[in-house]
Formats: sequence, C-alpha cells, structure tokens
Amino acid sequence: MDERRKDERGPAVIEVQYRTAQEFLSAYTQNISGGGLFVQTSRLIPLNEEVLLRFTLPGVSHRFEITGLVVWCNPTLRTATVGMGIKFLKIAPAEASMIDDYIKAALSKVQATEKKS
Repeated sequence: MDERRKDERGPAVIEVQYRTAQEFLSAYTQNISGGGLFVQTSRLIPLNEEVLLRFTLPGVSHRFEITGLVVWCNPTLRTATVGMGIKFLKIAPAEASMIDDYIKAALSKVQATEKKS
C-alpha cells in the first residue's frame, strides 16, 4: 500500500460511534491521526459516504464530534485488518490540536517502551 498520509498517526484503541444517513453504528479504532482514523469493523460503509464520528480519547475529557468521509475499505484479512479509513472533513482547530497532542503522547509512550525492551 502506498503511503500518502501527511499526518503522523498513533495507536488508539477507542470506541467510536458513527452515524450514516441510514444507521448508527459503533466499533473500535486501531489508530488515529490529525487527518482521520481507522475503524476496525466488518460492517463497511461505501466509499465517499459521509459519517458523523463521536469519540473520546483516553485522558482527554473532550467529546469529539467530527464529520468524516470513508476514503478506503479493506473487506478481507488477506492484506490487513478488516475495516475502513475515514478522513476528517470538518474539524475545529482546537480539536485537531487535542488529537495531535494525544498522538505525540501515545508515540512517546511507545518509544519509551521500545527503549526498555
């Protein structure tokens, strides 16, 4: 898979609720960046469909409500985890900053753990 991400991503196993025009679903993320997140689910939403995402990050009291767009889906385990990539469309600068701070802290913890190993 070609890496076209411009935002650094960090590990984040958090519950995310997402609403489409037809239904309201809940699943878990695998990672997050300032530009979007990966939702691990077998209930895939069609590409280019908008969703309303709702989630909180560990250690952050703010509840995020961000409009996103499904930009890729992986329906099988052959190449990677089953799920979909959702790009943030409408995100307030303050929310983007909170996500960036969370990612930096999460990556620092991962690096510290790797140094101890």
